[in-house]
Formats: sequence, C-alpha cells, structure tokens
Amino acid sequence: MERTVHKEEQQSHRVRPADSGHVRRPGLRSVWLLVLLGWLVLGALAAVVVREEHGEAVAAREDRLQGAMETALESRQAELARIARILARDERVRSILSRARAMVELEGGGSGGEEAGGLRRELADAVTPISMELIEGRDRVLQFHLGPESISFLRMHEPSHFGDVLAGVRPLLGAAYRQGEGAIGFEVGRVFSGFRAVEPIRAPGEDAAVIGTVEVGTGVLPVDAYLQDSLGARAALLLPAELAETHIWEEMRERRSIQPVGDGQYYLDGPRIDHPGLDAYLARLDSPESIRFSAGGERWLAVTRPVPVVDEEHPALLVAIESVQDLGEARDARLLQITLAVVFAILFTTLALWLLSRWQGTRWMVMVDRAEEERDALFQLSPQPVELTDATGRRLLVNDAYRRVFGPSKQDGAEARAEGWEMRGIEGLQLESFERAIARGERWNGALRLPSLLGESVWYRVQVVPIADATGRTAWLWWFYQDVDRERRAAAVAQAERDRLDALLSASPAVIYTYLADNPERIEYVSANIREILGYTPDDLIDGPGWWSETLHPEDRERALGEADFTRWTGDRKNTRYRLLRPDGSALWVTDTARLLRDDEGRPERVVGALIDANEAVSLEARLAESERIYRSIVEGVEEAIFLVRVEPDGGFRYLASNPAHARATGLTTDLFVGHTPPQVFGSRVAARLEAHYRECQEQGRTIRYVETLPLPVGQQTWRTTLTPIRDRQGAVALLVGMAVVEEES
Repeated sequence: MERTVHKEEQQSHRVRPADSGHVRRPGLRSVWLLVLLGWLVLGALAAVVVREEHGEAVAAREDRLQGAMETALESRQAELARIARILARDERVRSILSRARAMVELEGGGSGGEEAGGLRRELADAVTPISMELIEGRDRVLQFHLGPESISFLRMHEPSHFGDVLAGVRPLLGAAYRQGEGAIGFEVGRVFSGFRAVEPIRAPGEDAAVIGTVEVGTGVLPVDAYLQDSLGARAALLLPAELAETHIWEEMRERRSIQPVGDGQYYLDGPRIDHPGLDAYLARLDSPESIRFSAGGERWLAVTRPVPVVDEEHPALLVAIESVQDLGEARDARLLQITLAVVFAILFTTLALWLLSRWQGTRWMVMVDRAEEERDALFQLSPQPVELTDATGRRLLVNDAYRRVFGPSKQDGAEARAEGWEMRGIEGLQLESFERAIARGERWNGALRLPSLLGESVWYRVQVVPIADATGRTAWLWWFYQDVDRERRAAAVAQAERDRLDALLSASPAVIYTYLADNPERIEYVSANIREILGYTPDDLIDGPGWWSETLHPEDRERALGEADFTRWTGDRKNTRYRLLRPDGSALWVTDTARLLRDDEGRPERVVGALIDANEAVSLEARLAESERIYRSIVEGVEEAIFLVRVEPDGGFRYLASNPAHARATGLTTDLFVGHTPPQVFGSRVAARLEAHYRECQEQGRTIRYVETLPLPVGQQTWRTTLTPIRDRQGAVALLVGMAVVEEES
C-alpha cells in the first residue's frame, strides 16, 4: 500500500459524505446558548436592580413615616405647652383661682363649699371658649388644680368630678408647683394616659406665689389624625403591661377597652382603630420593631418610637402603620416587564438564529450538532485505523490511528487521486468478491497484508462499508482496519502471563480461590495446586455448585457455614480452621483466610481467599497440649512448693503462678498470691529481703539457693528456696522459677 502524507492545514476540515465538495459549517447551538445565557444574566441583573430600588424606596418611606411621627409628636406637645402658658398667664384665670384658693381654705379645705362651687362655675365660663376649641374631637383634657396637694378644682371635660388629691399620682403637677416652672411629658393616670403640659398659676401681682396649676393633655388621637391627613397612615399607643395594670383602674381599662395585644407584653391605649394593617401588626406583636409585612392582601410598613413615661423605667411605644402596596405593585410591574422583555428577546434571538441556519444550509442546533460532535469524537479517538474514500478509491478522510499505523497521507480531498484496488492489496478472487459487494451496496470483509509505518508487512482484517448518495448509487466507502497479528501477539502475551501465574500459584502451599459475593456457592477461580493438596481438580470446584459445603467434615459443617457469612466478618476479613474431606474420604485440616472486596460504592463484590494445609499445625498443637498437660500434672503433683516470678519492665517483680503444694504449705491461695507484687503479699519490709534474692538471681543469671524465714497465713516458717532464671529470646532474664521446701525444726 502506498504511503501518503496529509496536509496539516487540512486536518481541521472534514468532507461530508453527503457532498464531497461541501465543507460542514459548525452548528449555531453554542451561539444560541451563549445568547440565551446573556439574556438570562441581563434579566437577573435587572431584577436585582429593581429589588434594590424597591428596598431603597421602602427605606425612604420608612424614614418619612418616622419623621412624620416625630413631627406630629413634637408639634402636639409644643401646642399643649403653648395653650397651658396662655391659660396660666390669663389675669381672669389667676384672679378666679386666687379667690378660689382662699374660699376653699375658708370653707374647710378640700374642694370647698357652695362659694367655691360658684367660683368653679365662673372659671368654667371664663375658659369655655378656649376649652371648646381644645377639647372638641381631639381627645384633649383641660383641668385646674389648687395648692401643693394638686387638689382637682375644675375638669372641663368632666365638670362634676372634682376634689381629688393628685400630687401623689401625678408627678408633673407636683414638679410644676414646686419648681414654679412648666413641665411636659407622658403620664399614665388612673383614668387617662397621655401627653400632658402643666404650667404653674400665680396669684395676681408681681412675683406672687404659686397658688395652683393648669393642665392641658391629649392622647394619641391628634397624632393619628395628623398622620392620617398627611400620609394616610395610622398610629396607636402601646403601654407596658405592668404599667397599665398597676396604674389604670381595672374598671377604666374595661370601659375604655384597654386590652392586651400580641403576647401580652403591651396594652393598646385609647380607642381601638379599625385598620387591617394595624390589627395585623398588633396580632403578631412580640418584639416591637420596624417591620414590613403583608396582611389583608396588602403590604404594610410599621415603625415604632419609644415614649418615656414620667418617673417610670419602661417606656410606652408609639406605633405608626402605613401601606406600601403602591411600592410593591410598582416593583412587581417592573419585574413582569423585565420577564416579558427577556422572553421576547430569547424568542426573537431563537427565530433569528433559526432563519440564519436555514440561509446557511446548516441543520438546526442541538440534536444534529451533538450527533456530529459525537461522530467526530468517535472517529478521531478510535484506536482502530479508519479511512474514507470515494467509489474510485480516492482518499477523503483518515483518523489519527490510521496516520500512526500507515503514516501521513499525501493525498486528501480534491488533491487526492484515485488508487486502483490492486494498490490496496485486493486482487484475484478477493477483488471479484469486493467489486460484487460494492456494486450491490453490501459490506465486504477480507484479510489483507499491508505495509505499516515501520516497514514490515502486517495482516489486517478489513471491513468496507459502502455509503449511497441521493440517487442510491455507492458514492463513498468506509474502511476499517484491525491488526490481526497484534491480536495474536496480545493473546499470546496474555496466555503467557496466565501460565506464569498458574505456575507461581501451583508452587505455593496455599490454594487460592475466588467467588462472587452474590453467588458464594459457585467458585469463580481456584489455583491448580488444589490437586496436590486436596486431590480435586479446578474443574471439580468450578463446575460443581455446592462443592465446598459438600466436602466439609460433618463435625465442622455448621460452624464453617456460619463463619462463611461475610456480613459477620470483622474488618471484611475471615481467619478460621476446619476439616475438608478428600476424594478418598480422609480428612484434611485447612486454615481458611479470606477477604471481602467491595466496589467503588462500598457494595460487596468478590471474596478472595486461601486454603493452607494445617494438618501439621493441628498435630503440633495437639502434641503441645499433651506436653502441657503432662507438665501441669507433674508440677501440680509434686510436694515441693513451686512458684513463678516475672521480671517487670520497670525492674520490679510480680508473681505469675504457684502450684497447689505452695498454696497448702503457705496458706497463700491463688487470689492472694498470683498477680500481686512482693510488697502486696508480704509487706514492704519482708518484700525487700525477697526482692534482693530475686534481683541477685536476675543479675547473676544462674541458679541460687538461700534460706528465708517468712510470716505466712499458716504462721512463721523457714524455707529453703532454689531460684532458677529463664531467659527470653533476646537473652534477658524474664522469669524466675522458685522451688521451696519447709525446713523441719531440729
């Protein structure tokens, strides 16, 4: 096959099978997605701006409402102070109140008698024009008091009620009388609470003494009226619950509908206002603050202002409510406009790109372009050489794998020339079958020996797929090449690796096996050395479901089957020992070590294990057990007292064991002796002597003998003791074996 070179500048172009002269234009999907994303981002940014502007507008409305509330409160208090000053300086008022003071004292104090009543009527007639202007419809009060006791002389809003001593419950009255100056503030009385201005009234003449006070007061209604007239807002006054309950008479609370609101921390003062926003705010009141909320299908804004109460720790609360429904509707309208604009822009852009694609002759966006991208990716990334030619053999397109195997192509696209089929190695009977299949539009399969880039000829399995044009005639051919020699070499390498692994496992003393976690009855793999160890062939295990459970020794079957449940394994591992039956019926002890393998999601996947011949280990353990039994019978049967001492890492000593003869002779039972140190058994003084002998034996590393007298539970005894050191694997003395006999008294 002739080697060709492919031009680098033409690698980015692909010839469409539908038209060899047409270069495929990229689809418009990416452009459409970018424009779509741009419109969505612009819409989101515009929505953010609208929401920020709405927040700023509500904040400005909140500042305006707070300012209006402050203005209403300050102006009303200033108005009260002005009226109080006018009345206090009125000469007729001063004259009448001066005569009333003298008449009250003459008629026995209190509110006076009949003459004082006449002066009261005279005073009422004098201030009636002013009181009518003040009181009508504005929830205001006007009253006069006499003397330092602040005895109520005349209440213009309730003339028949007089004579109360108010100095003890009305701090402003006492302060104005004592200081001779006006006072203003918010007070909670027995009947009314509100903003009050008090001015002292002096007797006629210059520098005359204070004879009484005049009080002008109002509730929250003037503030509410001002806010309603100027902003369409409403106001209410809230009293702390403790203040309302201790100051205002219960009868007056019921008469004036002063009721707790919210969670009961506040009482609503004054007549209740029928207002949906205010009602909703009071119903949800728990911690008063400026809030925004919805109620009754409308958006509301609530602001609050603390109102200090004279001589009280906790302030009252002035609340103002204003509708911000207009701001919300304006925001919603702008958001709707933005949404419609974005939708219209997306639809318009989509239509424009669709018309552009129709004009360019490209197919519309997503599915076709995605399919073309996937086809190109498969074509370029395929490890198999692929080639596209026309019906005459002219090369149109090759992938990277083709270039790596056969070298760069000299011919491509319009500059490529047709090759005869003989140049591709197709000749003889193969050529006849090839031409017949192509003429019929059928696939052709064959084997060709072709020169590779390295210069050697290699056998390839070739498949040719014809593609028809619009008339139904074969116009293009796809050529797919598969290296047969490479497959053979790979298969040989894989077989050699398997043979090497089988040889390695056959030389191992362990039988390796695997099975799937969801089918433990069927062995997936077993090493060939099972024949030498158990007498079975691998096929016996792989082809025989249930082989393992059937070959278990009857005495071990139930235990081994329970231990095979990997859900009960610790750390996904198993290590057990049981017997398997050989084909001749003999039993073999095996040690079974297995591990559970899991997939990436943690689910059980496969068990890998090893069976090791354990007959010799079991026999050795049995001999050791028998040897230990014989040794223990000898030690426990001798009459000499035997004990075992361990050398501790810190240089101390601890008793590890003793025989029955030692316990009988000393009276030291196992509980009193084994596991204890010499000081714990004998006390520090005797233990010092014993440890000196133990240390001597340890340091000299040989048997020593000595005589010792010990206080024991059976009494004081003299012992002849022999100590023998026992070394560990490193040669250090680790144990001391003591044998002692009681010396008979001579």
